[in-house]
Amino acid sequence: MLEKEKCQTLPPWLWIWFVLYVYMLPAQIELLKENIGSFFFSADPTYASLTLVNRFKLINAPYWIPSVFLFLGALSIFLPWTREYYVTRKYNLTESYQLVPAMKEIEGFLKIHAPDLKIKASILSQQEEVFIYPRGYRKTGIAIFGKFIKAWRSDREGAQTVLFHEIGHYRNGDALILGAGSFFEFVVKHSLGIIAFFFLIQIPLIFIDLTDSTSHNMLIAIIFFMNAITDPITILFQTLAFFTLPIAGIWSAELNADRFMLTSKIDSTDNPLKVIEKLKKESSLKRWLLSQITHPPNSLRRWMAVHSSEKKSVLLFLFLFPIAHLFQLLMLVIYLLSNYFIAFLFGVRSIQEIVDSLLRNIMLYLDTRSLTWLFFSIVVILWPFIAVYWVRFFSGLRETYNLSNYRSYFLSTFVLLCVFGLSYSV
Repeated sequence: MLEKEKCQTLPPWLWIWFVLYVYMLPAQIELLKENIGSFFFSADPTYASLTLVNRFKLINAPYWIPSVFLFLGALSIFLPWTREYYVTRKYNLTESYQLVPAMKEIEGFLKIHAPDLKIKASILSQQEEVFIYPRGYRKTGIAIFGKFIKAWRSDREGAQTVLFHEIGHYRNGDALILGAGSFFEFVVKHSLGIIAFFFLIQIPLIFIDLTDSTSHNMLIAIIFFMNAITDPITILFQTLAFFTLPIAGIWSAELNADRFMLTSKIDSTDNPLKVIEKLKKESSLKRWLLSQITHPPNSLRRWMAVHSSEKKSVLLFLFLFPIAHLFQLLMLVIYLLSNYFIAFLFGVRSIQEIVDSLLRNIMLYLDTRSLTWLFFSIVVILWPFIAVYWVRFFSGLRETYNLSNYRSYFLSTFVLLCVFGLSYSV
């Protein structure tokens, strides 16, 4: 890569999410303690007037399980060698691979564009995916598999495009942080089982309550039935709220790597578009949802690729993570409404009380996030100048400032400052 090439990387929203998460970690830990404290007995005012042993609120567990896995994912960023050990064992990666002609060519290609990447391979593996992983702080490895080597032989330009995408991750410092997504995937993959387990475990506890308060048999049955309907819905939207921001950050990292892939193909964008078109389409809804955790929808990736040279694609990227905060707020509102449902049915709360509580929670959310919008605006306006040092830090490559899209950065900053002003005044 030429030393005087303009820097193309856009703001690393996933890293920005991580910084904000660490900043808010003390509050998250306190919330976790509170949720675990109500593991067996609920302090929910909905049930305060009932003479029941509220053990059936053991289903509180799925509320705080997502936050535990979010914490584990963030913790893995500080332990990069565990990620290297995991992928090496899982995929049988080795540095002592057979040096077939195709591997020699792949090595030569990577030495030109990313000389510090350490190659490990599994020649006999039929896995087609290529990915980077951390070997330590500022040390990155790349995994190459047998099926990819075959693809190199049959479609070298397409295989080079895939490698450019991974090199983009490497330059943007994504190796350390992308592995955290595996924890999110685990929660989503097993969420239904987790909910079902903690729901079923309530049944024997209900019978214990029945022996203690037989006069409330019908009431217990009604409450149990209503919880069976509302709790999965409540847990779903709370989980979505938990993972909205890191998933938006992961999408941004993938789109950022796509952008480097596109700018590296000087001739045209046709081949990268073909690579995106060839991405596997999941056959089931569950698999599709899981795929959205680690990669943005193919339609979005294609749109960003087609319009990569236009200002609207830059604007969409700059607003992608801030808009995710508004989506998170929507999920939290739905979560609160579903949580208030039983309280309203049993007359514990009136509509006016629910509306007042909902408004208070929205105001609290806006108040706690107001400085976040100011932080975003500062990052966006300064990023074209910071980007060259960011890339140099992770890859050692020296590039020049890129101010060709600075109007988009300036417009984004203005909008973010307006949002900050509104949220701060509220």
